[in-house]
Amino acid sequence: MSKRGENIYKRKDSRWEGRYIKERNNNKIRYGYVYGKSYKETKEKLSEAFNNFKAKDLSKKDSSKKNKIILKL
Repeated sequence: MSKRGENIYKRKDSRWEGRYIKERNNNKIRYGYVYGKSYKETKEKLSEAFNNFKAKDLSKKDSSKKNKIILKL
């Protein structure tokens, strides 16, 4: 069974579903979902998807800082 706070659940069709936050806009949250045949597989996919999301999020923040610097000059 999933541990507390991991957002990994077993579905009725015997697959495992993992959920992560994909985007936040104006107090709205969009979730991303990953599926796997086992808990371990789903947990690996979930951590990979979450890390990819964090990398994209950080690159957006870096580019917005560059734009702000350019605009100030």
